[in-house]
Amino acid sequence: MTPELIKYAIALRGRTQRDIARECDIDSPSTVSMVINGRSRSKRIETRIAAITGMTLAELWPQWYGPHAQRRRPAMSPMKIAEALRALQATG
Repeated sequence: MTPELIKYAIALRGRTQRDIARECDIDSPSTVSMVINGRSRSKRIETRIAAITGMTLAELWPQWYGPHAQRRRPAMSPMKIAEALRALQATG
């Protein structure tokens, strides 16, 4: 689902991003916006949005919760982590 449709679904329920931030005890509505737009992740915010909209997490964010869900970034192998650390030590 696109961020615009998520925002629309929230507005249809008479809610705002500020309401969601307050309910999740988050200081800034911009954090909610970042989750909606996929620039940040918060299980608490994602779950609250699902409850408000009446949609599942998989319907809202199929890229994270759907049948073909993937991590945002591929995990690094221990070997790649060690190589990256050696490279950092060599430059510093």
